[in-house]
Amino acid sequence: MEIVLVAAVETGALVAMVDERANRRNIRLSDNDDDASNISVAVPERLAVLLRNGYSCVPVALSEGLDIRLNTAARAVRYGVNGVEVWAAPSRSLHTNHTVYKADAVLVTLPLGVLKASAPPSAVAFNPPLPDWKSQAIQRLGFGNLNKVVLCFERIFWDPTANLFGHVGSTTASRGELFLFWNLYKAPVLLALVAGEAACVMENVSDDVIIGRCISVLKVGELSQEFSLETSLVFPQTIFGNQVVPQPRESVVTRWRADPWARGSYSFVAVGSSGSDYDLLAAPVAPPAPPNYPPGTPSPQPRVFFAGEHTIRNYPATVHGAFLSGLREGGRIADQLCGSPYAPPTMPTTVPSSTGVSSSNNTATTNNNNNNNTNSNTTGTSSAP
Repeated sequence: MEIVLVAAVETGALVAMVDERANRRNIRLSDNDDDASNISVAVPERLAVLLRNGYSCVPVALSEGLDIRLNTAARAVRYGVNGVEVWAAPSRSLHTNHTVYKADAVLVTLPLGVLKASAPPSAVAFNPPLPDWKSQAIQRLGFGNLNKVVLCFERIFWDPTANLFGHVGSTTASRGELFLFWNLYKAPVLLALVAGEAACVMENVSDDVIIGRCISVLKVGELSQEFSLETSLVFPQTIFGNQVVPQPRESVVTRWRADPWARGSYSFVAVGSSGSDYDLLAAPVAPPAPPNYPPGTPSPQPRVFFAGEHTIRNYPATVHGAFLSGLREGGRIADQLCGSPYAPPTMPTTVPSSTGVSSSNNTATTNNNNNNNTNSNTTGTSSAP
């Protein structure tokens, strides 16, 4: 069966050249979601696709016919040689009776920020704990913060042919503050981006303060620049100068770092990490053999599988990367349950402290939806409501 996937690539993507010791494979880093000191070498990539009806239409279509439990948070994953148990509870309550879902395998699509977390309400406990090679890769790989400010105006007061407007902060700390304003064509809407340290700072102030700052930047521009994707021209100027910039009639501000079900936006190759960590995050985990395991018996099969944008080496930080990783893991689980078991790579008992450990595991993709299905042989976990 041939599957054709139209990639909806996040705007302002970066292509980073990492994994210098190996074959210099490309790792895509979405937008500018962390401080430059934490990111490897990067080259701008100019590719953007907007979905007409918004991204919500994608999970809505993919979830048709599935038994999805909303407002249900995974609290614990217990796995052994005979299968898995996922302990879940209402997402807004920490003190309640748990519902236990039993299955042959579990597909974990928790965001990387949640995997890094160790405190309630979003932290998920694994029993037995994940092996060192997995937990260390989780901690090495970076998880950035990119927030968006949607400004809806009564009318278009900017050049409707311009793709975007850029803004350069006057200090290092403000480098990621409102650095891009995207023009959503045919609608009086601007989409502003806030990244890195500035994104963390803005999560602690009110929407009114953030909107006021947006208007100030649009009016004054500071050391602003306007970018044209068609001509690749960059020339300094204020954004709108003394032109009247009206107050938006409606606005939306995201705070992904503060969201307990996300704890950030996208993965990136942090200093000390490498593309190999994506492979390690994609590798399934098998339970340790119990003391009474019969001698000569094959090693236990993997029971815990992983998918998401942080598990696909070639397409991290993208929606299509997450989707493809789900296809990868679905095939891997089907192979195991249908009699063609996946052979996990041999993992070292210790992980070097440099840039990570390479894995022979093939990478693919997955989506971070919370699918808790009690009527099948696999169950998905997500802490998102």
